[in-house]
Amino acid sequence: MSNEIILYDDDVVSMDKEISFTGNTTSTCGELIESLKDLAFGENTSHRNETEDGITCKVLLVKGGGWQKGRLRLRLDFLPDEPEVPQQRPSVVSVESPLDDLRSHLDA
Repeated sequence: MSNEIILYDDDVVSMDKEISFTGNTTSTCGELIESLKDLAFGENTSHRNETEDGITCKVLLVKGGGWQKGRLRLRLDFLPDEPEVPQQRPSVVSVESPLDDLRSHLDA
């Protein structure tokens, strides 16, 4: 997905309170992930701690190849409705200083 934007724990997300995992209209990504962990694991702290490095599991893919061992991680993906427009830095415009005339006389 080419226009995917990586969100960090401190980035803020706004959504309808009714569908928010935190029960708030605005939450940080870190708060959303913690709320998802609460839903998935409840008070089971041993499993909650595993989510940082991923949860040990096996996956059976539809395309075949048998069971594959690995880790499952929770993450949030943000896909903007409109592609991000790169911000251009304003070009540097040289403006003559009122002191330029004085400097030219001093240099002479």
